[in-house]
Amino acid sequence: MDNGFLPRLKVLIGRHKYWIVLVLFLLVLFVASDNSLVKRVVQKREIRALQEQLRKSAEQKQQNELILNELNNDSLVIDHIAREKYNMHREDEDLFLER
Repeated sequence: MDNGFLPRLKVLIGRHKYWIVLVLFLLVLFVASDNSLVKRVVQKREIRALQEQLRKSAEQKQQNELILNELNNDSLVIDHIAREKYNMHREDEDLFLER
């Protein structure tokens, strides 16, 4: 069995050596290297997720700036927030809570 297997393997490798090298090169290129196709796809997904997170953060910042501007310029807004969010009331008022 050893006499027939190794010579056949050498002939097979000799006949297809360029294809073997090409397949190994592509395997290293797409899977094993630091700049592999798999890693690039994962990194692109991460970039998209981070861009979406950045967009949401920018929207939240804009909303917070609008609320801060309202709070700084309108005392009725502060009164409204204190009443609705924190259930505060003036001393001469009765408070009814809905559940």
